[in-house]
Amino acid sequence: MRLGPLERRVLELMWERHGGARVRDLQPSFPDIAYTTLMTTLDRLHRKGYLDRMADGRAFAYRPRVTRAEAVLSSFAEEVGALDAHTLEELEQ
Repeated sequence: MRLGPLERRVLELMWERHGGARVRDLQPSFPDIAYTTLMTTLDRLHRKGYLDRMADGRAFAYRPRVTRAEAVLSSFAEEVGALDAHTLEELEQ
C-alpha cells in the first residue's frame, strides 16, 4: 500500500516520538492540517497496518506497529512486485 505525503509525515513524527500519541498530541506539528484530516490519516495508517490503536478515554492513542526500516522494505517490495517478470529477472542477476 502506497503512502501519501501526509501519511509519510505522520509516520515520521510517530517514529520520532517513541511512544503513543493522540490526534491532539500531534496537531501542533500540523498547524496547516484540520484536526479531522489528521484523525482520518491516523485511522488510515491503522487500517493499513502501520499503526496500533488503543482506546484512551473517549479518543484513541496510536503507536507505530512497524519500524522505519520495515516500512521502507515493505514499500520497496511492493514496487518490485509491480514490475514485470523480465525486469525481476534482470534484478536477480
